[in-house]
Amino acid sequence: MKRLTIQTLDFALGVWVLVWLVAAVVVAVSIKQLEDGGAAVVTAGDGLQETSAGLHRAAQGLHETADALGALDDLPFVPGNPGRAVDRTADDVEQFGVRVRVTARDARVAGEDAQESARTLAVVLGLAIALVPTVPTVAFYLLLRRLIALELKRA
Repeated sequence: MKRLTIQTLDFALGVWVLVWLVAAVVVAVSIKQLEDGGAAVVTAGDGLQETSAGLHRAAQGLHETADALGALDDLPFVPGNPGRAVDRTADDVEQFGVRVRVTARDARVAGEDAQESARTLAVVLGLAIALVPTVPTVAFYLLLRRLIALELKRA
């Protein structure tokens, strides 16, 4: 039967540390990928902002149309004011555009927060997984290594 040597223990400890470092990298990279979700939300917010701007332009066009139709109100053969209904529709479109703008801003903020949180969590968890199990063990082993080596030589 082959004797246990200090080099064998050194190697085993090195492998153990390496396994924890690999686990830390895998966790950090996996969590960092959550940033992509935050980026997608930011992009959606940008798209909503563009939609809001388009709705604002459409509302302006409807208001102009309503003003032009308001002139028809003076004509005796046109009942009611057709411009009034178009003006109300323009107001509705404008209000919808405002709600879309607010949603866009909220989405952008939420996406940026998610990105920052994922970044921070990836670093903190990666370091914790890498350092918490390895540093105390390696430090303790290094303190006792000489004694362990002497005991192994005696055996």
